[in-house]
Amino acid sequence: MYTHQLIELLKTFSEKELMKLYKFLNSPYFNNSKRILALFRVLKKFHPDFDKRNFTRENIFKLVYKKADYNDSTFRNLMSDLLQLTLKFLMLEGIEKKEVETSFYVTQELFSRGNIDLLKTKMNSIDKILKDTSNMDGEYFHNKFRSETDHFYVNLLTNRVLKKQIVVAESEKLISGLVALLNYFVLESIKHNDNLFNYSRTYNIKSNINKVNQFLEIINFENLIQYLRENSFNEIPIVELYYNLIKASTNFEEEKYYFRLKESVFQCSEHLGINDNNFLHSRLIDYCVKKINLGIHSSFDLNEEIFELYQIYVSNEYYKTLSNTNLPFDAYRNVLMNCITTKKLKEMEEFIKVYSKKLLPAHIESIVNYSYALLYFEKKQFSKAMDLLNKIKFDQFVFKLDMKNLQLKIAFELGYYESAVSIIDTYKHFIKNNTLISESRRIMHNNFLNYTNKLIQFKFGSSKVNIPFLKEQLEKSKDVFDKGWLIEKTNLKVK
Repeated sequence: MYTHQLIELLKTFSEKELMKLYKFLNSPYFNNSKRILALFRVLKKFHPDFDKRNFTRENIFKLVYKKADYNDSTFRNLMSDLLQLTLKFLMLEGIEKKEVETSFYVTQELFSRGNIDLLKTKMNSIDKILKDTSNMDGEYFHNKFRSETDHFYVNLLTNRVLKKQIVVAESEKLISGLVALLNYFVLESIKHNDNLFNYSRTYNIKSNINKVNQFLEIINFENLIQYLRENSFNEIPIVELYYNLIKASTNFEEEKYYFRLKESVFQCSEHLGINDNNFLHSRLIDYCVKKINLGIHSSFDLNEEIFELYQIYVSNEYYKTLSNTNLPFDAYRNVLMNCITTKKLKEMEEFIKVYSKKLLPAHIESIVNYSYALLYFEKKQFSKAMDLLNKIKFDQFVFKLDMKNLQLKIAFELGYYESAVSIIDTYKHFIKNNTLISESRRIMHNNFLNYTNKLIQFKFGSSKVNIPFLKEQLEKSKDVFDKGWLIEKTNLKVK
């Protein structure tokens, strides 16, 4: 089977997109090679999987060139040419989606040609688009900056200054442009620093954490935000929102910053773009999850807070981004786990019914079986849970660690202790050999297996296992996966 960068790219195309690409390639303005068009027709027959036995270089070449002998150099050049045209097609498709940015290309051309009347008409149309835009994100502010400054400099070159009022009015355009640029700077710099801070804290890179703190010391955000309040052309506190974000991240133990961030996010949600809503609502959830993982005391119930945040996250489809419209597997899993933690099994069942359909279609069946296996386990219907797990093909499943964990717990609950010992052995080998598992997760799962193994030995009648001492160790430990279930099992007696 033949593979190529072009093939991998074409796999991502829908039938509708392939038809548009064909029209693009069939246009003599973009392509005057009949061979390239012929190659595309051949490749299209193998879409979307490109996995048939006769999908080879030689066969593709033969279908394009008919009786010609295979020439590797010619074939590679033809594939490369089609790839470049496909990339150009994607570029034009992307440009069409960016109405304001596309208009700026037009205004530049009109200005260079000296067509001032048409230029001003086009600039006014850009203003209208920006005025009607509800999403106040970095892209909006950058475009607003360009629009205001373009107006100023075009008027400076083409209009005579006869009155002071004209100078004042034109100066307002520069001020408005400056405010837009400052908004853009604050939003993007804080977003990048927040990502850097959280990424570095996760992997304990202290030098990067120091860089974030240095940045915050260099820029006096309080004064900057005050300036923007006094001169802003809109009343939506987007800048304060992002400032609250970095304050909540860098002052993790001061909950007032979290609540300020939460209030700002909810206040501004309808004015945020799809990516910003995804980013900020995810940050609220991350804050609570990190507090739990670090064992930091909180004045409010973190798990209940996470449940409420996820309700907002999924019901408003804040999981969507410009590049992905499906509910991510990790977010789906996290909602299930939170429902289990908060004992909301009715809500969990409803969530599975509604939101499993929002997942990537290729994995829905396995995920649904796993989801109901979890639900039945929590309902103490262990045999039903095991039957559902047995329907899942392990090698194709995205939550392999979770599946191993659930298999082990079901075996323990059903009293299949010898099977549980066997599962522990394969579980440990899987953890050891999987390079994608982080060291922290590896430690947590290994600790879980070690504690579970001690419980099994206790069930076998071992006198070496002291349950009260084991429970005390568990309660003190932070690096143990599924700690709640283990503590619950320490309360059981030997049958």
